[in-house]
This record gives sequence, C-alpha cells and structure tokens, in this order.
Amino acid sequence: MKVLLVAATTPAFKRAFANSSNLPNGLLFIGAMLEKHGHEVMVYDGFMDDRTTEELAAFKPDLIGFSVIVGPNMEGAIHMSKEFRNLLPNARIVWGNVSPSVLTEQTLAEDYVDYAVIGAGEYTMAELADHLQTGTPKIEEIKGLAFKLGGKVVKNEPRFLTKNMDELPDPAWHLVDAAKYRELDLNTSRGCAFHCAFCYNDSFNKGSLGYLSAERLVSQIEHLQQTYGAKHIRFNDDNFTFNRKRLRDFCRLLKEKKIKLTWSCDCRADLSEEDAVMMAKSGCVSVTLGFETGSQRMLDFVQKGITVDQMVKTFWLLVKYKIRASLYIMHGFPTETTEDFMATHRLLERLDRPYYLYNRFRPLPGTKLFDYCVDHKLITPPQKLGEWPEYMMQYSNKINLSEVPDELINNALTHYLNTYAVNRFRFTLKHDPAYFKIIVTNPKKFFRELWSLIKNQIYVVKSKRHLAGFAASLKEAHTKLAPKPA
Repeated sequence: MKVLLVAATTPAFKRAFANSSNLPNGLLFIGAMLEKHGHEVMVYDGFMDDRTTEELAAFKPDLIGFSVIVGPNMEGAIHMSKEFRNLLPNARIVWGNVSPSVLTEQTLAEDYVDYAVIGAGEYTMAELADHLQTGTPKIEEIKGLAFKLGGKVVKNEPRFLTKNMDELPDPAWHLVDAAKYRELDLNTSRGCAFHCAFCYNDSFNKGSLGYLSAERLVSQIEHLQQTYGAKHIRFNDDNFTFNRKRLRDFCRLLKEKKIKLTWSCDCRADLSEEDAVMMAKSGCVSVTLGFETGSQRMLDFVQKGITVDQMVKTFWLLVKYKIRASLYIMHGFPTETTEDFMATHRLLERLDRPYYLYNRFRPLPGTKLFDYCVDHKLITPPQKLGEWPEYMMQYSNKINLSEVPDELINNALTHYLNTYAVNRFRFTLKHDPAYFKIIVTNPKKFFRELWSLIKNQIYVVKSKRHLAGFAASLKEAHTKLAPKPA
C-alpha cells in the first residue's frame, strides 16, 4: 500500500519559519514503522518541500496521513485534505497528533477526514494500513483509532505510549532531504512527569513516559554523523534531562566513544552542578529553560512545581560552565496582574538580561488552563474545526486574558524584538568572552550566526509597531505599584 505522510502549513507560515524548521520526526518514526510493515511511504514537509498537491497526488497514495496541531498547520491540513479528497476520492485520509487526539469529534465531523489517530501513531498507522490492504486486523481491533460508523464517532481502546522506544525502528531520515534543514534534531523521549497547566502532555500522553536508551540514542547520532555529516544535534524532547541515569549514560558514552559533537536541548530548571559539569564536558553548548514567569504566584497558578530561586540557581550554573541558557517566557496568563508581569521583568534584569523567547499565553485545547478559561467564561471555544486557525491567530496576537494592560505588554514585546540581537551579543561578550575565539577557529560559523542576528534585527525594526518606550512604561507601572510612604 502507498502511504503519503503530510506536515502541512500555509504560505505565510512557511515564509516565516522555513529557515528554522525542524525535521518532521514524528512522521519519520511513523514512516519507518510503515516501511517495516512493507508499505511504500512518501513524506511531504510543507516547510521545506515545494511540490504541489497535484504533484503529490501523482504518487497515487491509498492512505494520506496528516500531522495536525491547532494553528496555521491545521489551516494547511484542512486545505490540503479537501484538495486530496477531490483529486483522489478513493484515498483514505487520517489525521493524527495532538489536535485530533483532543478534538476527535470535531475532526471526524468533517467529510474530508476518515480516521483520527489518538496518541502516538506508529503502531496505529501501520495497523490501519495493514487493515486497508488485507482486512487484518479488524478496524475495531486497532487501538488508538477513531472512525465514523453510521454517522457516529467510534473510539477504539486507547493505545498507551511506548515506554521502551528502543522497540521502534529508527526514524526514516531517507524520506526527506536532510541537507535542507538548518540543523539535524532528534526526538528521544516522549511524555513529561510534570503537569504544567498550559501544556498538552496530560491529555495527550496521559502521564506516561517513554525513552530511547542512551546506547540507542548514541547509535542514531553515529548514523547521522556518518550519513549526513552531523556536527550538532538538537534534542526536541519536552525534558531531555529528566531521566538522570540516561543523561549520565549518554554523556559517558559520548566521551568513551570520543564522539565529536555539540548538542542542545530543552530541560527543566532543576539541574544540579554535577549535571551541568557532565553536560558541558560531553559537548552541550546550549539549553532552553522553561521559566514562563518570574512571579512565584503565577508559577504556582500554572502548576510548574518549581520556585524562582531554583530557576535562578540552574541558570547561573549553566552560565558558569559556558552552556548558553535561553529562557522561555510567557505573558498574558489568566489572573496575571501588573505586579506578576513586573516580577518577570525584574527577574530578567536580575539575570542580566539573558537570551529569552517571548510568547503570549494561548489557551490550547487539551490543557487545564483551557478548561479554566472555559469554566470562567474567558473564552468561547470554536465549535467547528475550521474556526480553530482564526482562534489561534486571535489569541496569539490580539486577545489578552490577563489583568496586565495591553500597552504594557505591547511595549515589552517591542523592547524584546528591538533588543533581541544586541542582548545576545552583549550577554555572550560579558559572560562567555572565550566564545569569540570562534572568529579564529571557525570564522564561517561566527559570521553565519552574526548575519542571522543582523537579519532578524532588520526584520524586527521594519515590522515593529509604533509603540511607546518600554522603559518608560515599566517605570510608570513600577511607580504605581510602589507602596505609599507613611
């Protein structure tokens, strides 16, 4: 059977993010399992692939699988699904990933979707392809699958997350042109042990955790180096460092095998000094920490299960051992006050204005904060699949669910955009001046990174909105919040 796997997008989203797109690892895992079952597979990544729907239809797939999350990706999936329905009326269309898992009924209410995969898709997609080709297994026996029967949605028995990911074949990297991607990346674990209220993990992975072993992880790195000349790997796990034993084994194996590699990851801000030393010695050069907020009240509200002091300690440990520490910062949470907002920016000043990524809170379906917003009548959820892209656009850019004035948020965003490149350069110069030896040791890499920062800054200056100065707004807000003199 021929299977086409699709990561869709929109033209505007592609223009904005093509240069920073990651490998479609989820589809590559599924593609590998389908090939193991004897099916012929093609992968289309809308960020990097310029083929039209008509060109893809020439492959004549019997089954077309879409990886879908709420937002522009969903808009692209809706558009392409309708096109494939017209071009290939006999092909079956299946949606998977987070959105179909939590919006199953809405997904299957559309006539351009035949099946929905709930949870991890490797075994479910392979068994669905087997069923469509041979009739075995029976449709009702395929765990993790939902489908339409007599006008009603049928959800089969759940399929639990694969805890031992060594059971899975390596991702089918040969199904994409890996050389086109900015950097090679791996997904080496699934799930998360924590319960952040803004995250989908509780509803999607049901609290389960799964890992590749350190040995299997290193074997994949060796393959990527031998086949694609990989010198740097980004690990896209929700929390790459959570399993400390695996982390230690991984770092030890890199040193024992004398593998020359730099690597980066996302992790929780709860690392010890031993962790930081071990990571630095094994080639870790950058880590992104999920801070979200500098307000302890807000950390507790969003159920981070961590303190500001723990986050600060981890940050400076990473800086001490020359691991570049970036922060995820989120603003606009429900109940967030101006004081909470100010606490975040005071924390950034306390950390000497480090690298950070600034995002507005969006109530995502399948999260506890989404349910909170619905229960408190802060949002009206879309009732149809086609309404979700606009919903995401509104909550990503316009709608403010917090108590923080829009002007203060907008000014903070403008300040962030305008100082993005300068702050990165300044912080590195002050806290890791040895980095600039790269000018001599690897000038191409240095000037490539410098030019990337300059291009980003030029884009930001051209596109910024005319907002009042950030510093003045913060000073005014701070003055209003200051206690009155006795």
